[in-house]
Amino acid sequence: MAVAADMATPERPPGVHAAAVYDHDGGRWIDGAYWFDEKAADRVVDFFANKLKLTTGRWAGKPFILEPWQANDIIRPMYGWKREDGTRRYRRVFVWVPRKNGKTELAAGVALVALLGDGEIGGQVYSIASNKDQAELVFNQATMMIAHSPELQDALEPYKASIYCPELLASFKPLSGKASGKHGFNMSGLIGDEIHEWKDGELYLFVHDSADARDQPIEFLISTAGKRGTYGQEVFDECEAIAKGEIEDPETLVVIYAAEPEDDWQAEETWRKANPNLGVSKKLEAMRANAKRAARLPRLENHFKNYHLNLWTDQAVLWLPIDSVDDAGNRYGWDHCKGPIDWRAIEAGLVGKTCYGGLDISSTADLSALIWWFPKQEMLETPVMIARFWKPELLVEEHTKRDRIDYAGHVENGALLTTPGNVIDYAFLRRQVIEDATKFKVAHTNNLNRKPHEGGLAIDRWNATETAVKLQQEGIPVAFYGQGYASMSAPAKELERLVMSNGFHHGGQPLLREHAKAVAIEQDAAENIKPSKDKSTKRIDGIAAACGAIGISARIETVTTSPWNDEDFRIAV
Repeated sequence: MAVAADMATPERPPGVHAAAVYDHDGGRWIDGAYWFDEKAADRVVDFFANKLKLTTGRWAGKPFILEPWQANDIIRPMYGWKREDGTRRYRRVFVWVPRKNGKTELAAGVALVALLGDGEIGGQVYSIASNKDQAELVFNQATMMIAHSPELQDALEPYKASIYCPELLASFKPLSGKASGKHGFNMSGLIGDEIHEWKDGELYLFVHDSADARDQPIEFLISTAGKRGTYGQEVFDECEAIAKGEIEDPETLVVIYAAEPEDDWQAEETWRKANPNLGVSKKLEAMRANAKRAARLPRLENHFKNYHLNLWTDQAVLWLPIDSVDDAGNRYGWDHCKGPIDWRAIEAGLVGKTCYGGLDISSTADLSALIWWFPKQEMLETPVMIARFWKPELLVEEHTKRDRIDYAGHVENGALLTTPGNVIDYAFLRRQVIEDATKFKVAHTNNLNRKPHEGGLAIDRWNATETAVKLQQEGIPVAFYGQGYASMSAPAKELERLVMSNGFHHGGQPLLREHAKAVAIEQDAAENIKPSKDKSTKRIDGIAAACGAIGISARIETVTTSPWNDEDFRIAV
C-alpha cells in the first residue's frame, strides 16, 4: 500500500491498538484482516451514556458514562473491530480486574447491549457463575438498570428469572449448576462471572458450544485472581499467553489489570497499577485500611493480593504471628502468650476448673494431640491452654528426620509422650483423658436438643469412632466435631484474636509452639478460614485440636465469663 507524501495519517482513535495501521485508500484503521469501525464503537459508548443508568450508592440513577479505561481498553475495541463481512472480530472478551472496580455493573451493561444492540431475533443471553446467587448478581444489576430507564422499560420486560424483549423475542437469564439437564440453548451473548471460583468449565463449554449457529456471538468473562492450581488459573494462564502473543487467538480480547508478583504489595503505586477505578468506585482509604489489616494479620495477605491486586496465590498461608510488633511498638504473638507459669507447672493451678477438650487422633503411625482449654472463670482471669502429644516410640527417630522436628528432645523434656511399639496405642490416650477428667471439670450439657452429656471433649469423627465410644462408656462427655469451614472458622478466628492480643497463656509448651510456627490456613472467598494439614509445612495437630476445644466451648452454655460464650461476641467475629 503506497502512501502519498501529502496524505497525513489521522489521529489514532481510542480503542485502536498500536500495531494497527491506517489504510489511506480505504480510509480506515486495519490490523491484518480486521478493520476498526469507529462509528460502531461510538454507538456502544453512547448507548451506555444515554440509555443506561448506574444503580448503586451515590451514583444510582446517574448516566452510565464509561470511565476512560472501560471505554478505551474494553468497550471500544470489543465493538469497534470488525471482520471483512462486517461482523465483530472478538467473540470472547476476558477482563481480569480486582474487586470494587465496577466490573459487575459493566457486565450488566454489556448484557443489555447483547440483548438489544445486535437486533438479534430470538437472542439468548446468559449469565453464568459457580452458584445461583453469583449468577444472579449481573442479572439483578441489569434489572435495576431497567428500573432506572424509561426507555429500557418500553423495550424490556423484567421477570424474576428472565428479562424479555418482545420485539426481538429475545431473553436474558441467569444460569448456574451443571450442564446436564439443560437443553435447547442457542447462545447469542454470555456473561461469565468470577471465573476463579469455577470448579471446572463444564457449564461454560456447554453454553459456548451452543452458539455455532449465531453470526457474532459475544462472550464477556470477568474475574479477579484466586488460588493457584485451580481451573480459574488455567483460564488465566491461557489469557496471559494470548495477551503476550504466545497463543494466536485473534478472536479473543484479553484485558488484565494486576500487580506483578515482585511489586511491593503495600505500596500505593502498586494499588493504582492493579485498580483502574481507584478513587472512583474503589476508595483509597479503604485500600489503606485493608492493607494495614493484612500486614497485621498474616492470613489476610493472600486475600488482599487476590482481590485487591489480582495476584494468584497459594491455597494456604502461614497463619499465627510468633513475635510481632504493632504500630505503637507493642510486641505480640505466640511467644508473648506464654504467661508467668511454665507449662510443666501450669496444671497445678487448674485442678477443679472448667475446661473443654480437643482430641486430634492420628492414624496408628503418627502424632496425636489433646488440648484442654480453660476459659476465663472464677479464680482464672486469663484463659489457659495445656497440651499433650503422643507418638509411637519406635517411630520417634524416623519421624524426626521426616518432619525435621526434634521429637527425641521433646520426649526427653516431657513435651511428647510415647506409646510402646511402632503404632499408636489408643488405650494410652484414653487413660490420659480419663485421668485428666478426674482433675479438671470437663464441661457438658444436658440440652434436650443434644444427646445426654454431649459436649466437653471435641473429637473429629474420622479415625476416632471407637475411641469416642469407649470414652463415652467411661462417662467422658464427647462430641463429634467437624473439620470444615463451618465448624473451624469461628474458633480459628478466636484463636487468632487471642494470639494477636496476648489473650491467653500456654506456658511455652515447646511442641505446641512448633505447630503454631508451622500452621497454615486455607481461606474461602467469604474469608472463612481453617487450619490446613495438607498445606502446612509440618505437623499442626496441636493447633487443630486447640480449634476443636475452643469451638466446642461455644456450643455449651456454661457459667464461665469467657467472651467466647457471649452470643454478641460470636456474631461479631
